[in-house]
Amino acid sequence: MLDITKLLQDAIYLDNQLIDKRDLLLGPEGHLREIMVRLDQSLASCYQAQFDYGLVKHQALTHTELLQAYTVAMQWMLIFSARKQWTHLVVMDKDAFQRIIAADPADKATVADQQYLAIKQFMFSAYTTHQQDYYRHAWHLFLKWGLVDLQLEENEIMQAHDQLVSSLLGE
Repeated sequence: MLDITKLLQDAIYLDNQLIDKRDLLLGPEGHLREIMVRLDQSLASCYQAQFDYGLVKHQALTHTELLQAYTVAMQWMLIFSARKQWTHLVVMDKDAFQRIIAADPADKATVADQQYLAIKQFMFSAYTTHQQDYYRHAWHLFLKWGLVDLQLEENEIMQAHDQLVSSLLGE
């Protein structure tokens, strides 16, 4: 199982350190806006089209690149929960976690697209309406997307997280 408490604590610590190190003066609302922009960008960098429909040819991400992109997106999701004081929504018991990883993978490109868009919709709704349920749905769907659909392993997410944190803190 993912150590969500560790992921959350590290994300909060990392966010505070980066703000201090870089002397960022964002203010609470500016900080949330920046988190949402960065989350949106990082979600897009994780997205893998199921078929070639784009106007520009894109190279598929390697597993390692996908893992790193997903880990960055996870950091932004966790930082968002911390800044909204919704951290209680990310921590879950083993049964809830098992239900997420036991979910069926998206079996069609249109379902995968719908799921990706739903994560974004829920996050933007949580940001604009300040309703916690939207964030909870986005978080659970995000975990399902990574662990089931993208087939990322819990231990490799934890390792990628540790590498990200240490690289950003210069440790």
